[in-house]
Amino acid sequence: MVNFSLELTIKCPVTELEAYLRELDGSGFYRAWVPDSPNSQWELWSAATIAVMSTSKTRVGVGVTSPYHRSPAVIAHAAATLDHLSQGRVGLSLGRGIRPFLKNIGLEGSDGGVREGTEIVRRLLAGEKVTYDGEVFHFEDVELPFRSFQERVPILMAAMSERWMEVASGVADGIHAYSVNERLLQTAKEWANRSQRAGFSVVTTVAYIEPEEARERWLDGMSLSGGLLSLMGVEPGKIGREEIRESLTLRDGDDLRRKAEKLDSLGVSELMISYRRPEDLPVLCQFVNQLA
Repeated sequence: MVNFSLELTIKCPVTELEAYLRELDGSGFYRAWVPDSPNSQWELWSAATIAVMSTSKTRVGVGVTSPYHRSPAVIAHAAATLDHLSQGRVGLSLGRGIRPFLKNIGLEGSDGGVREGTEIVRRLLAGEKVTYDGEVFHFEDVELPFRSFQERVPILMAAMSERWMEVASGVADGIHAYSVNERLLQTAKEWANRSQRAGFSVVTTVAYIEPEEARERWLDGMSLSGGLLSLMGVEPGKIGREEIRESLTLRDGDDLRRKAEKLDSLGVSELMISYRRPEDLPVLCQFVNQLA
C-alpha cells in the first residue's frame, strides 16, 4: 500500500508548528515534509529542526529546496545534522526552485546546477572530501566534519517535466512528481525503471485546498504549467476543469482511497498531501485513519 505523507502548511506561524507536529506524529502519516517557500511564515532548516524534535515516529522530508539559494555544502551539513538528531529519519527533495523568486534575488543559474548540487550533497553526506569542477559549482577539498547517520540519505528530485525525470533517474534516489494523472505516473515509472539506483522511488503530490474559491484559484495557476500538462498529455488551455481537479486535488476520504489504489497499481511509493489551513490537519488525519 502507498505511504501517506503530509506537506506542512506554510500558513502556520512558527510558534504553532510544534503542536501541529506532535498531533501529526503517530497519526498514520509516514512522513512530514517541510517545504522551502519564500511565502512561508518560517525558515526551512529552523522548521525542519522543530519537526525532528517534535516527532519520534514520523520521518521528516526537507524540500523541495534549491541548491541555488542554499549552497550544496549548507544543505549537506544541515541534513547530516538533522539526520543524526532524528536517528536517521531525514530525507531530501531538491529542485530548480521558483524561477521568479530566484530571479528577484539574482540567482537564476542554469538548470545544470540541480544535477551538480545533488551529486555534491550526496558525496558530502557520504563523508567524502569533494573536489568538483562543474558548470555551476566549483568545490575544492570540501568535506563535512561528520557523515550522515543513515548509510544513504534519500534524495528525491522535483520533476515538473519529463526532462527532470530523466535527470532524476541518473543522479537522484527518486522522482518527486505532482499529480495522480496516469500518463504522467507511467512516464515516471518508465524513468524509475531506467535508473541504476537500488530502491529508486516515485513520490507524487496532491493538494487538499479549502475553501472552494481558494482551490479554484490554485487550479487556475496550475493549468498554466506547460511542463506538467505535457506530462499529462494535454496542451495548456485545453484541459478540462474536472480532469485537472481530479489529477491535482483531494476531495475526501473516499477520494483518497480510490487514488491510493490507483497509485499502488502504478508503483508509486508515497503520496504527499499538501494543504493550506492548519485547521485541515485533523480532517486529513481522519481520511488516512479510515484507510488503516
